[in-house]
Amino acid sequence: MGRIILAAVLALSLTPQEIKWKTNWNEALKEAKATKKLAILVFFNKGLKDCQKFEAETLPNPAVVSALQQHICVKIDPEGTDEENALWQKFGQARPPMTYVCDPDGKLLTTVSALKAEFFAGPIASAGSAYFNKIQPAREALAKNPDQADKLVLLGEAYEKLNNPEESAAAYNKAVDVLIKKGDKAGALKLIEAQLASYYDAKWYVPARASCQKVAEIDPADGSKLGAKAAWIIGMADCKEGKFPHAVTVMKAACDRFKDAPNMDQMLFTLGSAYMYSRDKENAIAVFEEIVKKYPNSETKNIAQLQIDKLRK
Repeated sequence: MGRIILAAVLALSLTPQEIKWKTNWNEALKEAKATKKLAILVFFNKGLKDCQKFEAETLPNPAVVSALQQHICVKIDPEGTDEENALWQKFGQARPPMTYVCDPDGKLLTTVSALKAEFFAGPIASAGSAYFNKIQPAREALAKNPDQADKLVLLGEAYEKLNNPEESAAAYNKAVDVLIKKGDKAGALKLIEAQLASYYDAKWYVPARASCQKVAEIDPADGSKLGAKAAWIIGMADCKEGKFPHAVTVMKAACDRFKDAPNMDQMLFTLGSAYMYSRDKENAIAVFEEIVKKYPNSETKNIAQLQIDKLRK
């Protein structure tokens, strides 16, 4: 009998407890700061089907419960009080359910939009590890001495893994500035090269813009051979933001200057696209035809041909 009771107690101790949801963001932040925990804000509305599914299937999942239990959790209805609606607007007014993971001071670490448990628990757990093992120590070191490029890079990498492009780019930019200030232009260019490689995979063109602009400033002769890639990313950033006439100006100059660049087909395609969205049909077709002619074995050639066919209809 005693063994049965002991087994039951052990089973209960291993069962994830319920999440202790709070309903006041400011009070949650105070507790997070006092207990040195992260604050997790979930915007939730019971009238939405996605929220109903999220509550029924995702939140009860043991892995999700285990991840959320480590932090201070708040559930807010955007259609609640004026203060709650204002908080929702402050965080961007995304359709619920939407989860924001913040540090104890309320600064955003990452956003989790996944609804399925297997894709929700991981980012929550990763945020805790990234903050306490990398971000917090780096911040503390930088508070004592802000001119530590390695600590700034650590922040940039941590925020990158948390899918927070704004904070990641800000940290990388500061690291580059520190290296330039110390006269280490080679180190700055090497850092930018690594940043652009990882940002390229994530298609973070707009966040990479500042670093790309620094390439032209510190390496006008293009000794690093980063000029073409940097110019192309700036053009892509312009297109992403709908600044097509400016993208035409940037990419036309880049294509004229970096004629032998290994990514010339990409550069031309961005130029052609910028012309197309600027409603300059004639120049767009001319650029796409140049790609088809000069780069017959590239993947870009096939897409360029599709654009030509569309524009000629």
